[in-house]
Amino acid sequence: MIKLFKYQIFTLFLTVFFSSTTFAVDIFEKEKGVLWERGYNHYIKYEKQDSSSFGKNDHPIDLDEKEIILSLRSLEFKEQKFLSGETINAVFGYRQIELLGEYLSKGLRNAKPEQDIIFVLPGSSKSLLILTKKSFVAGRAFYKEGKLNIIIGEYDLIRNAAVEKVIDPADKGNMNYSFNHGSRSKKSNKFTGSIIGVPGVTQNNIKGKLRQDWLIIDVKLAAEAYTAKRRDIENPSLKQDQALKVEAAKMAKQRREMRAEMARMRKDMEQRTKDSYSSGKSIEERISTLDQLLEKELISKDEYAVKRKEILNDI
Repeated sequence: MIKLFKYQIFTLFLTVFFSSTTFAVDIFEKEKGVLWERGYNHYIKYEKQDSSSFGKNDHPIDLDEKEIILSLRSLEFKEQKFLSGETINAVFGYRQIELLGEYLSKGLRNAKPEQDIIFVLPGSSKSLLILTKKSFVAGRAFYKEGKLNIIIGEYDLIRNAAVEKVIDPADKGNMNYSFNHGSRSKKSNKFTGSIIGVPGVTQNNIKGKLRQDWLIIDVKLAAEAYTAKRRDIENPSLKQDQALKVEAAKMAKQRREMRAEMARMRKDMEQRTKDSYSSGKSIEERISTLDQLLEKELISKDEYAVKRKEILNDI
């Protein structure tokens, strides 16, 4: 029988207890359908589809976490502001993208066809010139017809700091907000930006009406496009070298075509010269034609000398 000291027994007890507790919490969270949660107002979890009129989702689906992250980084939109003019903004912040990438990948792998994944994520919104305020982004995600769909219900929803100081002075996220997670059947006007053209990314159009709040993403294609864009930005010399290679190939092709055309014209002129000889032209006319060929650089000086000698030999 193995003998254990008291502190070893106590350590073993704590290990088993907390391991079983963690396991129980994980089971409880999965039963609730929670993938990630921080307080009442920050979470990513399963929810039943908001509408069945669009058909069931194509779940479960295995999407690469890194490709989701890269495709979300490609999302940018233009915004016209009163003081700063037109600006280009990322749809999601860095931390929001990291959370969505990790938990959408995990969640969609186990999602049921009739389930969506809803989310509320922390963010910050610029106020006036330099001030920033804490905010929320809320929406739902699902996979349908080979594309990742994200519907944005709330965008840059500013937190009520004054009320939070009273209800939640320790800032533990205990003030419960009510969120719009986006809807298939009703457009949300909280996100109205037009996505800058990215391969693999579109905004849904239902019966001729554009849904800016509904993003449809070909994850692999958008990820590849973002990677290529970053590579060009970070290594402009590679892009320049490629452009030079393309231009050099184009010029070489043009030179080949020009040489072929010159050869064709020379052959044509030689045939005309022969025809003129056979038509009984005078020596002067034949030499004049030969002079024209030389002047137009359709024959070389050596060829000119040989032909001129042949003409003079006919005298």
